Amino acid sequence: MQKYAIIQNGIVVNTIEYESQPSNPPPSFDETHIAVQTDLAGVGFTYANDVFTPPQPYLSWTLVNNVWMPPTEHPTDGKLYKWNEATLSWE
Repeated sequence: MQKYAIIQNGIVVNTIEYESQPSNPPPSFDETHIAVQTDLAGVGFTYANDVFTPPQPYLSWTLVNNVWMPPTEHPTDGKLYKWNEATLSWE
């Protein structure tokens, strides 16, 4: 079985496994939906120019080469950190 992202207006709205390439629109979806084979995308991803982009994790992060980057680099001291959007820092 292959995994397909069901896309409507550039947003992944569902993922479904099919034995083979489904029709466009896929079964049980209307003509505003398309199915694109992928193992990497999930609900909420955007799809444009044959590229899936994950949802933006925080408002302050920017997209660089299809990867969301924080305004400051993640510390590399081996400790566990969590991003604090209010202070725009790692804690």
